[in-house]
Amino acid sequence: MQLRKMTWMLVALSAMGMVLTACGNGGPDLTCSVDKDCLESELCHPDDKVCVQRCTTRADCPPSAESCVSLSSTNTEKICKCQKKDCAGATSP
Repeated sequence: MQLRKMTWMLVALSAMGMVLTACGNGGPDLTCSVDKDCLESELCHPDDKVCVQRCTTRADCPPSAESCVSLSSTNTEKICKCQKKDCAGATSP
């Protein structure tokens, strides 16, 4: 009887461990190396190496982004930009 209880306890603990492992850290991974690592509406930021949302106007950006600005002075493609470090779908300066 003791062996059976211990077996079920190990099965339950193993199942719980697999469930917790599958849950991840709770947030999406936005890291990238090239544009193909991102969604079609995003590009891989050349300096930060994270996917950022492309835009033409501020209306294209999520609420957390304050502006739609050019990627750099040499690259006129526009991206959503925000001031907070943890913006979702936008990049911080």
